[in-house]
Amino acid sequence: MDNFMMNSFPDNIKKELEAIQRLIMPIAKKTSKYMIWTFPLIGISVLNIAYLLFFTPWDSNMYIYLGIYATLGALGFALLKETRLNKKEIEQIGVKYMIERIKKSRFVSDERKRQYIQMVKQKPVSAMENFVKFLQEEDRIGRRFDMDDRTDEK
Repeated sequence: MDNFMMNSFPDNIKKELEAIQRLIMPIAKKTSKYMIWTFPLIGISVLNIAYLLFFTPWDSNMYIYLGIYATLGALGFALLKETRLNKKEIEQIGVKYMIERIKKSRFVSDERKRQYIQMVKQKPVSAMENFVKFLQEEDRIGRRFDMDDRTDEK
């Protein structure tokens, strides 16, 4: 998550978001390295294959070049597929962490926990937003419990 956005959250939410980041960081780094190579490999191979097929005369060396560019393109597409799989894995790790964290809450009722878990599972795209809402609700309820405990002690 963007550092600018992270700074706008309270400490308890930052802590949870940083925990998610620590879990997904190794896969995210690998995925970003793959993405750097994916589109140049695909672009170079497609452009060169098109150039070889439509703008150059046929000769015996052309098959070698076609094979090389086809291999580069295949490698690029394989990396693209791997990045898509890694993104799904990152999403699953994040959602799993969120669900486990929601289940562990002491302050939020079981019904609200089920609602948040359902929202996180049904809409993984907005899972982070729903998780932050959960953490805000938990913090609000937790502060109320703390205040009630202090008034009981007096």
